[in-house]
Amino acid sequence: MKKYRIALCLLLVLFIAACGNTTQSNQNATGGNSSDSPEKEEYVLKLAHGYPTTSFMHTFMEWFNEELQKRSEGRLSIDIYPSGQLMPVDQEMPAILQGQIDMSHSSSPVLTSFDPIWNFYELPFIFDYDPKDPAVFLENRMAFSKSENGGQIISQMMEEKGLKILSFGFVDMFGSVYTTDLDNLVTGPESANGLKLRTPGGMIGPETAQAIGASSVTIAGAEVITALQQKTVDGLLTTPIYASQAKLPVKSFSVVPLFNSVTPLVMSLNKFESLPADLQEILVQTGEDLEKHIMASVLEEAQTAYTNLESQGVEIYYPTEDEIAEWEEATKPVREVFVNQVEGGAELLEALE
Repeated sequence: MKKYRIALCLLLVLFIAACGNTTQSNQNATGGNSSDSPEKEEYVLKLAHGYPTTSFMHTFMEWFNEELQKRSEGRLSIDIYPSGQLMPVDQEMPAILQGQIDMSHSSSPVLTSFDPIWNFYELPFIFDYDPKDPAVFLENRMAFSKSENGGQIISQMMEEKGLKILSFGFVDMFGSVYTTDLDNLVTGPESANGLKLRTPGGMIGPETAQAIGASSVTIAGAEVITALQQKTVDGLLTTPIYASQAKLPVKSFSVVPLFNSVTPLVMSLNKFESLPADLQEILVQTGEDLEKHIMASVLEEAQTAYTNLESQGVEIYYPTEDEIAEWEEATKPVREVFVNQVEGGAELLEALE
């Protein structure tokens, strides 16, 4: 009986050991597969912006999302929340840092409240341009944004604050002077003296108006058309694609680059770095290709806008070389404001030389 009990115990020990080995084998198998799991896991990023679904701000993000899904074979995609559904645009950067959203398609005027270095793109006459060839300006602005001593310095500054810039996009040309009456047609800076102009606001817009002798007036975007119709202001600083699409009640358009806003695609640096390396590379490469897509789309739309504005009865004034030189000289004090008030501003301006 005693021998029987000993044999039974031995069998029980062997059974437990066998079960243990099986469990360990299963655990080892699971561990081996886990190293492959990031290559199979699907990632969905949350992106917010404050613009309608018909705008470039949205359609460019649809293009970006489609490309990400195609290049990642469905492993990476974006849920896009347009029209300020989740929050006002000035809260998007804090929301990224707090983990409420992963990305935003923002704009340099909005980003100036996060870091004043973005005021650089609101400065007048910082990029070479040809009044009759929109491509010259677009190419020079893009070249600066991609340059090591230009836009990449801004990118590095943003990374130090927890943000990853995937693209220095844009949705329009430069901002110029538009007036509601041909009697107020602006040729050189002296002809703008005394005009009341609606400006984008912020640090730079009012300074630009003052530099050319005009008065800066702040008007909410929803009230701009009414203000122009009622001659509350003599005109405004705005961009051609917007002026054309909104059918603004203006009579003249002077082709001078008084601001040069960009629309960066911004992502949480922590979220970016948490993704597998191959998906990080896809995001970076797709961001670069997005810039090329934007360049072609905006150039085509800008050329159409010029034609549409003329058909709407707007007189387009192309300044002479002498007048351009006068504009550049008149607006130099605006650069001094930027240099004096923004840390790192002088270095960015030096990169233009």
